[in-house]
Amino acid sequence: MMNRLFWCGLLLLVFHLPADAAWELPEFTARSLSPAGMDQAFECEVQQLVDEHADRLQGVDVVVTRFGNTIVITGQVRDAGDRARVDRLVLDAAGISREQSDAPTVVPTKTSGCEGKALAANSKRKSILKTNRDCSSLRVDEDQSMATTGQVFNHIGVAASDPVAQLARAELLAAQARLLLVDTDVINAMDRSLVRLVAQDGVIYVLGNLDAARQSEIRAALMKLPGADDVRFYID
Repeated sequence: MMNRLFWCGLLLLVFHLPADAAWELPEFTARSLSPAGMDQAFECEVQQLVDEHADRLQGVDVVVTRFGNTIVITGQVRDAGDRARVDRLVLDAAGISREQSDAPTVVPTKTSGCEGKALAANSKRKSILKTNRDCSSLRVDEDQSMATTGQVFNHIGVAASDPVAQLARAELLAAQARLLLVDTDVINAMDRSLVRLVAQDGVIYVLGNLDAARQSEIRAALMKLPGADDVRFYID
């Protein structure tokens, strides 16, 4: 948890330094920030929002993991109300809404009148927004004209008897899964653009762009880990 907060704080410092700071930083745009970097920027901005609402979200410890247009929310909260509030906070930060209640498919909340509004991890970052596609942080290929959609999966646990132990077990399982895939050369330790991993209640969630053969290989490997009850893939 502390390691996550440190890196989020550092990244947010880079994004929010005043323009008249004594030393200059490059402007972060789609060309200067990788997709993986944009994902991390979004995760950190959501973490900051959770911290800012700490008075209403006491006892809440959530992890937001993003890969492209797929977002997974895990962690522990006190009750269903906090679960819904965190879900709304994530959606609002991305400028998106669910097509149907409790369904994973999300679309931009607005499709017009968004000029000048900077959203977390949008395709322009520090630039002034000039097109309707920048109404949300959902990303789209420049030559893609079809409607942009994404997926948000809320797997937050509610009112666990021992939330600290639950969180510790989830973090340990995710770390062991990541180490196993690194040791077997499935992923590079520093490469966030291939696959992301997060765990909740014995389930390992794998976010990435993986074909069926690679998914089968990863599932077989991860199911051997102690405490792994299932492996689920969210393909972006």
